[in-house]
Amino acid sequence: MRAAWLPDTFAKVARIAGWKVDWVLNITDVGHLVGDGDDGEDKLEKSAREESKKVEEIVDFYTQDYLKQVDAIALDIPIEKMRPKATDHILGQMRLALQMVADRRAYILDDGIYFEAQANLDLNVPFELDKKGDNSFTGRTIENSQKAPADFALWKFVDESSLQKWKFNQFNETAQLVLKILSQPENSHNMDLPNRWGVPGWHSECVVMIDKLLGDGELKNDEGKSLIDVHFGGEDHIDIHHRNEILESEALGFHLSNYWVHNKFVLVDSAKMSKSLGNVFLVVGDKNVTSFESIAGKGFDPLSYRVMLMEHHYTSQLDFTWAKLKISQARLYNLRKECSKILSFARVNSIIVDKPINENQKQVLLEILLDNLDTPKFLGKFGDFVKDVSNEIATKSTLNPKNLAAIKFWEDEFLKLDLLPSLDSEILVIAEQRSIAKNKGDYQKADQLRDKILEKNIQIDDYAWGWGLWKK
Repeated sequence: MRAAWLPDTFAKVARIAGWKVDWVLNITDVGHLVGDGDDGEDKLEKSAREESKKVEEIVDFYTQDYLKQVDAIALDIPIEKMRPKATDHILGQMRLALQMVADRRAYILDDGIYFEAQANLDLNVPFELDKKGDNSFTGRTIENSQKAPADFALWKFVDESSLQKWKFNQFNETAQLVLKILSQPENSHNMDLPNRWGVPGWHSECVVMIDKLLGDGELKNDEGKSLIDVHFGGEDHIDIHHRNEILESEALGFHLSNYWVHNKFVLVDSAKMSKSLGNVFLVVGDKNVTSFESIAGKGFDPLSYRVMLMEHHYTSQLDFTWAKLKISQARLYNLRKECSKILSFARVNSIIVDKPINENQKQVLLEILLDNLDTPKFLGKFGDFVKDVSNEIATKSTLNPKNLAAIKFWEDEFLKLDLLPSLDSEILVIAEQRSIAKNKGDYQKADQLRDKILEKNIQIDDYAWGWGLWKK
């Protein structure tokens, strides 16, 4: 979830700062092998065979579950065409592989088409392209093979029994590229190339999708500009996946991204999260169905994990423990309690929430986020601001509408922590009935009504001016 939380957080801050944001989040539904190298079975195909299902069924199951997880922590991920699948862009990935061969930057072997490091030493890339060294970033073991250690697959040939497969002769554009390749002396023996089944290499999909959705779709750029401003990913992508994307795009003649931003891993009790260690957890989900513990299943508010993500800078490791999550949840509940007090005072005194915002406070908090997304510092400063507003009510019985508007602004545009919830009218009626019962001295009825509210996971607190409600 951290890998999705980071670009979502970046996008929110960029929009607050006045930028127009186009965010693409891709779904890999083909081409990602069991390892990060070029050998082995496709992960999805492996799962489909083990479960006797279609690949599409596996993809749909995990996609829907992923959407449930991101929704539970209030991530606003892209939709429709800005959330593409790799299989929606097969033609582009075919073109990429074949164009590389046609340009003599890649070669054909019996098992696939490979990017050739030695043929691309002219590229201006921010790392050394070692054609002789060890397998430092491909993850492949090379013994008695034509493939050099730094080469990687652009297209992998598969047999007819493969659940996912495509041929170059399925599209006129790729069929023409194949004819061009077969006219080259070094490739004249590959006459079966048009009819061989294959699948794309993992590293090509992002290059193709970015070019198609945010570029001109021509897989070239003569202006010397980068197609996008920022490319995100986990730290594990630095030496393999993203490095290969840079090589592919530069070999095609364009820069892919101005900046590459990577988040550190989430550890669990100081260990890497893995099924073999039994320490994988989800945000939501039934353990009987998923086999994994979930934050919600253990009685925590899913948004407490959102708080935990904000409490740790993305460049630092996040070591998850249930004890730490308990602390994050306490912080979440304290924020909700203070905001409930403020909103309660505003309601009783007919103070309108949608007043002009406290612009000074907005700028102070925005500057913190603009400093390399310093979410831990932001969370601290925002908490202090809420406490100051709450204390002003307690000590002076006053509330500046602009401060309330500022709290609402940050909650709506960035925090998404249910600090100012829109509660069901039934709950509001019960709360008012409880208040009337208390004023009449009918404390038994008041307690019964309070319990009704608690059954809805809503906490009710009493203040000198009335009552306040917040989600618990």
